[in-house]
Amino acid sequence: MKILEHIAQDIAEKTSAVLGYPISITDNEGYIIGSTDKERLGLFHRPSLDVIRKKGLIHCRGEQFGQVLPGSSVPIMINNKAIGVLGIIGQPEEVEKYVHLVKNQVEMMCQDAFHKEMKELETKMVEVFIQQIIHYDTDEQDERIIQYAKTLGYDQEICRTCILIDIHRPLPIRTGSSESNDSHSLPYFQRDLLDYLHLIFRDSKEDILSFINIEQLMIVKPAATEQAYAALVSSLEQQLHKLNSFLQAKYHLSASLAIGDVQKGISGIAESFRNAEKAMSLGKGTANGPGVFIYDEKQAAFQLLPKEMTPELQRKLINIIQPLTHLDSYEVLAATFLSYCTHNLNLSEAARNMFIHRNTIIYRLEKINEATGLDTGSFQDCLLLYMAIRCYEEKKEGIPRSK
Repeated sequence: MKILEHIAQDIAEKTSAVLGYPISITDNEGYIIGSTDKERLGLFHRPSLDVIRKKGLIHCRGEQFGQVLPGSSVPIMINNKAIGVLGIIGQPEEVEKYVHLVKNQVEMMCQDAFHKEMKELETKMVEVFIQQIIHYDTDEQDERIIQYAKTLGYDQEICRTCILIDIHRPLPIRTGSSESNDSHSLPYFQRDLLDYLHLIFRDSKEDILSFINIEQLMIVKPAATEQAYAALVSSLEQQLHKLNSFLQAKYHLSASLAIGDVQKGISGIAESFRNAEKAMSLGKGTANGPGVFIYDEKQAAFQLLPKEMTPELQRKLINIIQPLTHLDSYEVLAATFLSYCTHNLNLSEAARNMFIHRNTIIYRLEKINEATGLDTGSFQDCLLLYMAIRCYEEKKEGIPRSK
């Protein structure tokens, strides 16, 4: 087992320093892979094969085996299979009392290293699976992704939804750090965060969690019914609070969550992810800080409409409100009008939510009417004005600010 090869020399040196006896560790073919005497590394140790065959303790006496050193040897067992042999060099009656103690310690270390290796392998497979999903664009990819899903034990036929986690102000962590336990390294940060997310988000083996990149993670959860989806959505505020408490305390970071709709199959997961992205983009554009953003198909279509218009149509709409944009009070007037639209052209409702008098809104809407020649009491004119302001704001955001 390669794991034993990686830790054998370190075990031999540290254990020998504590016990005061030389230590020797061989692989399952009888070659020494760890030894207090480094000159013995790579040598063939024939009695180790006898230990592996017997799967039990064997005492070695120098006179029995010629050049072989005296001592006690036991097999190192993992899952009832001998992966190597541990030998403590010395008089058998003196070292026997230590050999089983050290054997147990070595086996626990190998088991721990094996579980870590398997966990890292599974994490890598999940990352590949997620990358294939988010770049999904054709049914021809189905078979390969389905095979990954089967290997990982996921049922690709159940309905799922995607949760996108966006980390704000990513850490200046060292991506190439060789110290895997360095708290300032990217691998440590990713493992630590994934472990915590498993703690607060993973409810079943069907839950999928993975990094997409340094700043984003994706969680795919089953949502078999509308009630299950509603329960998941209602829990996100509390889970985001826990996540941000963890991120703030350990890394001085914060995060936002966005959830897509419920879809079925591999292509459905990809669609839910794209919808979560839309919800995140729209939410971050209107929110002042971290939050939970929920995908709404009608709202998303309405919000994205100005971006989907042709440049020519955008130019025509912006021309309609050009006199308005030249006013010093444009920002206040535009914000008032957008709030007026959000509250279904209801003056009283808009006034209550903006904490201003109803007459103030009427005055501002009249100023807009004068500047544009449109009637804010007309649904058609309001629709044109709304799209024009949105197109203008989109264009304005795309212009680099002068330094």
